[in-house]
Amino acid sequence: MDTAYLAAIIESSDDGIIGKDLGGIIRSWNRGAEAIFGYRAEEVIGRPVQILFPPDRLDEEAMIVEQIIRGLRVEHHETIRRRKDGSEFPVSVTISPIRDGSGAIVGASKILRDITERRDAQRALARNEAELRASFESAAIGKVLLSPTSKEIVRTNQAFANMLGRHPTDLVGRGIGQFIWAEDRIIDDLDYSLSGAAVTQVRELRLARPDGTPLWVRASTTLAMEPDSGKPFLTVIAIEDIDAQYKAQTALLDAKRDLEQIVLERTKALAERNLLLREVYHRVKNNLQVVDGLLMIQARRIEDPQARQVLTGLRARIFALGLVHHQLMGSSDLKTFDVAPFLQELLNNLAGGAGDDHIKLTVQAHPLDVGLDFAVPLGLLVTEIVTNSLKHAFPNGQGEVSVILRLEDPGKVLLIVSDNGQGHSRQPVTIGKIGLGSTIIKSLVAQLGGEMIVRQDPGTTTEISLPLPELP
Repeated sequence: MDTAYLAAIIESSDDGIIGKDLGGIIRSWNRGAEAIFGYRAEEVIGRPVQILFPPDRLDEEAMIVEQIIRGLRVEHHETIRRRKDGSEFPVSVTISPIRDGSGAIVGASKILRDITERRDAQRALARNEAELRASFESAAIGKVLLSPTSKEIVRTNQAFANMLGRHPTDLVGRGIGQFIWAEDRIIDDLDYSLSGAAVTQVRELRLARPDGTPLWVRASTTLAMEPDSGKPFLTVIAIEDIDAQYKAQTALLDAKRDLEQIVLERTKALAERNLLLREVYHRVKNNLQVVDGLLMIQARRIEDPQARQVLTGLRARIFALGLVHHQLMGSSDLKTFDVAPFLQELLNNLAGGAGDDHIKLTVQAHPLDVGLDFAVPLGLLVTEIVTNSLKHAFPNGQGEVSVILRLEDPGKVLLIVSDNGQGHSRQPVTIGKIGLGSTIIKSLVAQLGGEMIVRQDPGTTTEISLPLPELP
């Protein structure tokens, strides 16, 4: 090779190429060495090569010279060198003997390459590997690395080993399938797109523990791809222990099913109870209608006006009882009904029984839900008082009777029955009848826990204060 051509190659190389004699004196220095060390050629030629060594590396020169004298080549020796500014940096050095025309070794050539970037990359890689190893090992969830072809465990962390009650080293090299519940062995090859992008598949399955019991886990599985070929080289599985959560959900579902069954049975029983209760109300109402019919037939056969009047009053009471059961039969809950339309219908019946179109009966009732225990005595009470007014207050057959039911504070109901007639005391009636009516009214007021005031000025007004009824 032409000497000038060879010199041009050496001079243009980015690597530092240094020539020295056996005494360690620098004899040649290319531009690469100048760029690496910061010295110009004239600054170093003729000086000992140790000016490039850190103080703690000076003994390396003797070792290198010994190798060269023996005719040996030192390849890719990694060490530390020093720049002109005193900074130290890593280099890779290849040292070869230099021979003269007779073959005698007269010196050595050094080719140096600055490996700072490579060392930094290696350190960064090592740090990343350490971080990944720490993350892998200390993760709270189980982590498993598998061979994508054999499905054998390549590596696993302590968390996964704990799930199986084993040591991580006992799992390496064993197929993952033997640790999965027989019915759940569905860790198959994962699909991935033609572009090589892996997909993550999430499954809930059971692990088989040494004691033969299952452990529910959630496994997130993906494939690691070769950057160049796009082929999978590792299966990565993250495994989360969901056994307690799964059992809690299962218990909750079981409880929900049990509750739904109970509700279904209770609903069915309630429907049957409601049907039976409606039937009871219906039969009571029908039986009362039968009794009313018998009384009506009997009244037609009786010629005594007073006896007929007693039967008519009895029919009014029976109608009130039947009307209560009729209202309950049509209510939504079979327990309560609005008292306002009940009183209106009750007075309509009393007006019809009076047989006098010139007596007006009016109702002003506040909407109020009441039950059987309140409605029956209230209906009988209104029937008795209004009937008394119809019998005694209007000798000329004209007048008005009003029934008012309103709420009073606190927790009171006020019943007012008034007429604009002549007053009951002015109408001559038998002592026995007055006594019976008064007894019934007082008994009903006491049954409802009320207080009654009667005023006559000039008609008769009966005010009865009652406690607000409790709903059943």
